[in-house]
Amino acid sequence: MQTLNDLLETAAGRFGDATALSIKPGIRVRRWSYRELWEAAGRVAAYLNGRGIEKGDRVVIWAPNRPEWVVALFGCLRLGAIAVPFDIRSAPEFVAGVLGQTDPKFAFISQFTPENAEVDALPHLNIEDLETLLRDEGRETPPQVAVAADDIAEIMFTSGTTGAPKGVILTHGNIMSNVVAACQVVTPLPHWRLLSLLPLSHMLEQTVGLIAVLYGGGQVVYPVSRQPSILVRTMQENGITSIVLVPQALELFMNAIEREAERTGKKEQLEKIMGAAPRLPVWLRKKLFAKVHKRFGGKLEFVMCGGARLDPPLAEKWEALGIMVLQGYGTTEAAPIVACNSFQAKKLDALGKALPGQDVRIAEDGEIHTRGPNVTQGYWNAPEITASSFDGEWYKTGDLGHIDEDGFIYFKGRKKDLIVLANGQNVYPEDIEPLLQSHPAVTDAVVVGMPSASGGEDVYAVLIPSDGDEGGDPGAVVAAVNPQLAAHQQIRGFSTWPDEDFPRTHTLKVKKNIVLEQLVADAQGEAEPTAVPVAEAKEALTPLEQLIVRICEVSAADVSAERSLGADIGLDSLGRVELLSAIEQELGVYIDETQVHPETTVGDLEALLAQGSASEDERFPAWSRAGWCRIARTLLYYLIVNPGIRLLYRVEVKGTEHLDGLAGPVLYASNHNLRLDAGMILLGLSPSARRRLAMAAAADNYFSSVWWRIFSPLLGNTFPFARYGPVRRSLENLGNLLDSDWSVLIFPEGDRTPGEIKEFKPGTGFVAVESRTPVAPIRVRQVRPGIFEGAKFPWRGHVTVEFGKPLVFTPGDDYLEATERLEQAVRAL
Repeated sequence: MQTLNDLLETAAGRFGDATALSIKPGIRVRRWSYRELWEAAGRVAAYLNGRGIEKGDRVVIWAPNRPEWVVALFGCLRLGAIAVPFDIRSAPEFVAGVLGQTDPKFAFISQFTPENAEVDALPHLNIEDLETLLRDEGRETPPQVAVAADDIAEIMFTSGTTGAPKGVILTHGNIMSNVVAACQVVTPLPHWRLLSLLPLSHMLEQTVGLIAVLYGGGQVVYPVSRQPSILVRTMQENGITSIVLVPQALELFMNAIEREAERTGKKEQLEKIMGAAPRLPVWLRKKLFAKVHKRFGGKLEFVMCGGARLDPPLAEKWEALGIMVLQGYGTTEAAPIVACNSFQAKKLDALGKALPGQDVRIAEDGEIHTRGPNVTQGYWNAPEITASSFDGEWYKTGDLGHIDEDGFIYFKGRKKDLIVLANGQNVYPEDIEPLLQSHPAVTDAVVVGMPSASGGEDVYAVLIPSDGDEGGDPGAVVAAVNPQLAAHQQIRGFSTWPDEDFPRTHTLKVKKNIVLEQLVADAQGEAEPTAVPVAEAKEALTPLEQLIVRICEVSAADVSAERSLGADIGLDSLGRVELLSAIEQELGVYIDETQVHPETTVGDLEALLAQGSASEDERFPAWSRAGWCRIARTLLYYLIVNPGIRLLYRVEVKGTEHLDGLAGPVLYASNHNLRLDAGMILLGLSPSARRRLAMAAAADNYFSSVWWRIFSPLLGNTFPFARYGPVRRSLENLGNLLDSDWSVLIFPEGDRTPGEIKEFKPGTGFVAVESRTPVAPIRVRQVRPGIFEGAKFPWRGHVTVEFGKPLVFTPGDDYLEATERLEQAVRAL
């Protein structure tokens, strides 16, 4: 295998119908098999080719992680086009700089992509529409393009805002050699289920969290949100075995575990057990922490960590739980892995050993150099930068380190000024310093990375105020500059330099190492740098404000209503996720992650809290689908339900021919006319259809008593469905039933409505579209009332049950229009 195309084609042949990618965008899981992924990539290549895209043309991918992102990438690669991925959070100036350098011919974007006139001016396609497009239009024969190992696969640009971005050229051979070498150290297995969290525009996620998994036949699962409750549910539903994380995310998960232990009064017990656990075998650790493992799905074996330095004590905590931690080291220029620990040989405080075929040396000044087939040939249209980044064939990483006698590489610091945040994002001081230096209240300024407790660095500004009237408030300077920066670039702390000038070299460059040493010394001594301007503390805090103070470790004065979560409180994207997790866990309210941004204020969050969905803990009866219960239900149907209904009613069934040939789960949608209409509908279904049918019943009605909670699932395989308030868990359960090949009967009116049909609930269209199944309309009509409708026994009622022609909805259909179509189909019967 020489190219990524070879890898995917080989995987499609080896693993065929096994699931390669999955996501749950609505209420059902969408799975892409290896064969489907290969074929879909070919159709994307044909689609692009039909729009004039040729080998060597650049194609932008600016969208969040999901299977269609992967399809778009491999579609580009099969055509020989060059992918240019963007992080969904990329700043407009950065995007403009990349577009100017690469001159792309097409863009894959998303409904979540920020508005950008330059990208909108390109021919483009929303990846959410990709599946529908491929089904309707993409049947052309894939073009036969010769792609070789030395052809460029991607250009990965470094993040930045005002500075010129650098584009790392990565060929098929670069990436393939890195994948093959990494898989010799940590062999991917077909049972792997990897949860994809890091952006696919990050080479760590792309190589380790995607391509290596496909190489080994595993499955990549894409969550629809990084909301902790959704991540946990995704892990539980999919049996996740591994995750690729940056250290900060690993710390957030551990914080949640410790916070829950503290809330339940078991923190001391947790600490004692974790202290003793390292002396026990892994299987016994898993038993000791069974509740933790159950929360993560019960299958989590290990996590792979990179992107920033991992604090060894944090790794030790995870290993104590029985979850192995593999730390690696790399750089985008190496596609990206340089070294990695393995299950057989690892040291928690080391970066691992160099990959097979990769050479690593320590230069005289302590800098880590590397060479190998995975190392880039250089930067896009930047020969001078390329020349300065290499010493012959050795790439100069800019990192300092040493190698021990066992061959393990250790990280000692950064030679360059690059600031690496705890979440793995890079910040370039030269993007921030000009904005500070141009402020009238500043004579000069430098930006450095202050070590943070989470293992990364914080963006820190050191200012020399001007002598004018505006030179007395450095906090105002920072407040003015932060809004001009991307969220991850914003200044988290600042101080003023005591002298008239910074220490400088003979070429007048600031000696930032001396500045940083002084700052660290001041922070450890009596002089403490200013973190944020402090106002008077408030006497009373709301529950939300108390939570922010505790979780975000800020003062009470910092959580006033006008304070923003990003610039003022200092939360990055992962920090916001942790806060929302705590809100759901402790305040019992679910707030969707997409509603919260760096500019969101504390007041905005209070408003979202007031209108948020109550965090639901509805339990759905699984026992009703157990083998013994299905046998009992069949017997009860033939002994009680069927003869009982026929005794009380004459049931006339029509339209069953419309159900012939339906395969897989079906969504049945009926009006709700009579008390026993569910049983009457059963009479019209075939035995095989009845055996795999579940019925939605009002949670506040049929499940309001103990007796109903027993007999309703027993007789009808019913499950509770919330008619009012939060319905998220009810919808998810309905989707899980369909994914398990159970058909579902719903009553879209939401209540029993004798006589005329009541208007269908608006959510009906959502269920119909997102179910991705045929939707069979049913009309139950009372011809003559029975005993339950007031007739005197033995007068038998007369009822007709008519099945209509199933409707098929496609992703992207308007939900309200789907509701109207289905309602009209029922009314027409």
